[in-house]
Amino acid sequence: MEILPAKFKSDNIVSVNIIADIHGNFDSEKILRISEERGISEIFILGDFSPHGSIGSLENVENFLKTLALHRKIYAIPGNCDGREILKIFAQFKINYHGKTGSVAGIDVDFIFFGGSNITPFNTVFEYREDEIYKALKKLFEGARSDRKILLTHCPPFNTKCDFANGRHVGSTAIRKLTEEFQPEINFCSHVHECYGKEDFIEKTRIVNVGELRKGGVILKCGKDKFETERINF
Repeated sequence: MEILPAKFKSDNIVSVNIIADIHGNFDSEKILRISEERGISEIFILGDFSPHGSIGSLENVENFLKTLALHRKIYAIPGNCDGREILKIFAQFKINYHGKTGSVAGIDVDFIFFGGSNITPFNTVFEYREDEIYKALKKLFEGARSDRKILLTHCPPFNTKCDFANGRHVGSTAIRKLTEEFQPEINFCSHVHECYGKEDFIEKTRIVNVGELRKGGVILKCGKDKFETERINF
């Protein structure tokens, strides 16, 4: 039976579960249980469904998303390790928010989504040049209807505590530049597993590395005047 999102919204607070870097950990039962316990109606997924070191089975991704979508509203973007075919599965369940702006009922904020990553040394599947990221995201920021914005990316911005791996910063310079220009309230990201749980600021924008699903996720609590986060450790 479908559980309607309105069941979970209070007059003052709307809660969203943000997860990322699934990497074959398709434990939909655990995710739905937490969503039920915490009164969560929407789930944002920030990419990398594929197991480590392989593209993985699209059938497993499809079954995972089908189960979640039966009970919650899903917003999904790809990670750099996901094949381009994953967008067809997103479209099948009407959950594709890659390169799009979304909204949640009861919250006056635009959620801006962009998947994939900047170019990596590993030649992964879903990568973009920095100029491509900048052009696409700038268009989304400029088209947003609300003055309040939250940015959701697979890749973190460059030169923060959230993008440091193997002795250097590996995030996107384009995402950093756009963050400086448009100052979203929060940028939720992942991609760099070494930075699980790390947070930082770019001027007024809070940067939050959600991290791998096997370790946990983040609950975003949206009120009228502020946003709060709660980290869930698995």
